[in-house]
Amino acid sequence: MKILEAQSATLSNFEVYTHLKDIQKKHRTGGRRPGNLDNVIKELMQYLEEAPSPLAQKPCPYNEVTIRNLLEQLRPYDLTKAEILMIINHRPTSMENLNIIIEELELRFPDENDQWGIIDVVKDVLGAQDAEEMKQTMADNTEAAKKDEQKRLEDEERQYKALMDQS
Repeated sequence: MKILEAQSATLSNFEVYTHLKDIQKKHRTGGRRPGNLDNVIKELMQYLEEAPSPLAQKPCPYNEVTIRNLLEQLRPYDLTKAEILMIINHRPTSMENLNIIIEELELRFPDENDQWGIIDVVKDVLGAQDAEEMKQTMADNTEAAKKDEQKRLEDEERQYKALMDQS
């Protein structure tokens, strides 16, 4: 395997999502493609489109214009690149979420109005998450995960019994 374009950059989830969609379009029209590429793309797309990811919201609140607008409005707060990237990826709409994302939030922004100002910018540009819809989606995901785990345990138990019967 060759590296065709060696670059080093940190990408937001939106940029990865957009790139994966482009790859899917490109390979739909093309012929043969690498065997595991479809699987990797499918799993990444599922992850990015699953709640609580902001990309799970339909219609998707992200595009190049909204990201640019967000960056411009956050510029006065002098946030690091990593903090901005996490804000883009997680869309914090509460003080608890923002406190996790911004290092030393209360020391850097002692005025609570500045802290709420960042949250207001995020809500204005990227929109707020629908809390009830998000709770329902997460509950559905939890239920599906429980069913998958139960099925896995039952399969393991069947395999164990089959091994014991052979002995």
